[in-house]
Amino acid sequence: MKTLAKVALVLGAALAALALAAAAYYFAATAGVRIDEAKFYEADSRVAVFDGEDAPVTEVSLRGAHKQVRAAALPSHVKDAFIAAEDKRFYSHRGLDVRGMARAFCKNLRARAFVQGASTISQQLVKNTQLSGEKTLKRKLREIKLTKQLEKKFSKEQILEMYLNTIYFGHTCYGIAAAAEFYFGKEAPALRPAEGAMLAAVIRSPNNYSPFTAPERCLATRNAVLRRMRALGYLDGPACAAAEAEPLPGPRESAAADEAYLSAVCRELENIPLLAPYRLRGGCKVYTYLDAGLQSYAEALPAAENCGRSLLVADNRTGGILAAASTVGEPRRQPASLIKPVAVYAPAIEEGLLSPATPILDEKTDFHGYAPENYKGVYRGYVPARQALAESLNVPAVKVLASLGLDTCERYMQRAGLPLAEEDKHLALALGGTGTGYTLRQLTEAYTAFPRGGTRVGTAFIRRIESADGETLYERTPETHAYCSEDTAQLLNGMLADAAKTGTAKRLANLPFAVAAKTGTNGTAEGNTDAYTVAYTTEHTVGVWMGNADNSPAAVTGGGLPCRTAEGLLQRLYENAAPPPFADDAVVCCRLDRASYEKDHTLALAAEHQPARYVFTDYFRAQFCPTAISPVFAEPDPRAAIACQNDGVNIELCLTEYYGYTIERENDGKKLVLLDGKCRSPFRDETAEAGVRYTYTVTAWYADGRGGRVRGKPQTLPAVCLGTAQKKPPVTDKPWWEA
Repeated sequence: MKTLAKVALVLGAALAALALAAAAYYFAATAGVRIDEAKFYEADSRVAVFDGEDAPVTEVSLRGAHKQVRAAALPSHVKDAFIAAEDKRFYSHRGLDVRGMARAFCKNLRARAFVQGASTISQQLVKNTQLSGEKTLKRKLREIKLTKQLEKKFSKEQILEMYLNTIYFGHTCYGIAAAAEFYFGKEAPALRPAEGAMLAAVIRSPNNYSPFTAPERCLATRNAVLRRMRALGYLDGPACAAAEAEPLPGPRESAAADEAYLSAVCRELENIPLLAPYRLRGGCKVYTYLDAGLQSYAEALPAAENCGRSLLVADNRTGGILAAASTVGEPRRQPASLIKPVAVYAPAIEEGLLSPATPILDEKTDFHGYAPENYKGVYRGYVPARQALAESLNVPAVKVLASLGLDTCERYMQRAGLPLAEEDKHLALALGGTGTGYTLRQLTEAYTAFPRGGTRVGTAFIRRIESADGETLYERTPETHAYCSEDTAQLLNGMLADAAKTGTAKRLANLPFAVAAKTGTNGTAEGNTDAYTVAYTTEHTVGVWMGNADNSPAAVTGGGLPCRTAEGLLQRLYENAAPPPFADDAVVCCRLDRASYEKDHTLALAAEHQPARYVFTDYFRAQFCPTAISPVFAEPDPRAAIACQNDGVNIELCLTEYYGYTIERENDGKKLVLLDGKCRSPFRDETAEAGVRYTYTVTAWYADGRGGRVRGKPQTLPAVCLGTAQKKPPVTDKPWWEA
């Protein structure tokens, strides 16, 4: 017993010492900490916006940072929704929910991670207005002390009122007054149970529970709040059921503001995940990538009559958006042929299925019930992949996708930041046939992978945020994603440069610097609905879309006004200095045999001294260069055949369009050159005499372009002898008696 007593005494002393140490640390960490009441009512909502050169642009205001609503004016079901969702023992505890904290501690301990918190409404109010966002023990102890001070100084009704007037609801809305106006277009006292429950759901994670950006998640959480209100006795069954049946709000005009640059900055500001929104209530400085001159130029560009428009310009190095304008917000639309380089050609080149020179048969084709058509039903026979992409031919694109496979295509689409829904995995994807589609920003961002050597860069409007007193709150680091290898990207640059010279984007051909581009047009029997152009240089990528918000027909095509708009933006970008040309140092230029390509639709290397008119060049990834040398010009081969016919000797010759021939005749040791040059097939020797045995030797050759000849091996043909039969008399128009 004495031993146990000693052990108990030692443990007691240790626990007492630990308690004293904890108390000492608590008092040291929280010394001098006092509630600052002014922060509950902080009204400075100014956000100073700066351009890419750090020059001031304007000031914008956060929604509702200065608006207040009295708790007494709110219906009980609104206040009850927040209590049910956030702190059901709000009226019974003294600021700290000890039971909740213990439960959360045990759960986190079991999970060996922070999976559950236990902050009361009072703690949240303190944390949001009085403290920084850091997660440290010292900050938590200060939160506890300030919460106790808060509970002593203010009533529960006052605490709830301050909480509701300062809580962040997303979309730069601070306080319930601003949220009610933004989401529902009404004053906060007029909120119905379903609306109050939705706002209580949104504050859980404003970036992830917005009814406009995550409606399914928002609806499920709102209904969970309603059911919790019923379980706590705040709503009866019929009222709860009626509230659950109410739809979420649709985007109001103010919630779907156009994509002008400042509107986009505000949207991005609220969605930066690492930035605590409460740090902004006292005002802040937002430094953007804006090129003010380019933005003004972009906004002044002409648009098609009765047609909406969106455009943006991104810096390829940082992904910073220099200019953006839109008359229809940021719609998601089918990408049309703009998807072909990203979903079809680049993946196929990366997988080794084709090169820019690979011939593809462009003909009417039925793919097991799916029969795409080219524009105006025109088909061109065998064309190189380079031409198929530049001219945006549909059948070749579908053929390549069919060979590539939809699963492989999906992998590259994911890398490009263009995820596919399961229902979009079909061959019509090659022509842009998707369900929900993509935004212009997504498509433009995907194209940055090509000028960047195969690595896509995320786009952004904001590069840095500072507090009003100059503290850096956020510094952007460009986020990059591997899409394809550098050599594949360089090949695509060349193919899309052709599209800008001779293809569907040839309106850009007169620009005095290297540019690559792709166009796209969607339409129905009633007319075109979407028209795109994405054009890029080594330094910038420009995206342009034209169409109508209601998907009604618009009299535009991708190669028309969108292409002209891209041209204007590029001219404005480079009015003082041209961008560097596209690199081709990662690919191999090969001399190719035109004869094999045109006759057999195969790729073969040109022979060393092959005539220039039968040689063309194209680029390849090093591991996929052709290895076979032209069978036509590697060594000229006449492949001749001989026959006696009609009292003459006929020699059939092959490939006479490419070769010249030397034909010798020999008999009794005497040789005679019958031909040394070009001829048609067959060659006919009418000087051969009957009864004489002849041997013919044929040598094929072609001119090497330097005054010499490349000769093949002589071919000695089987000896022949004309018969001795009397020759038939010549045919004449005279009567036999006058002949």
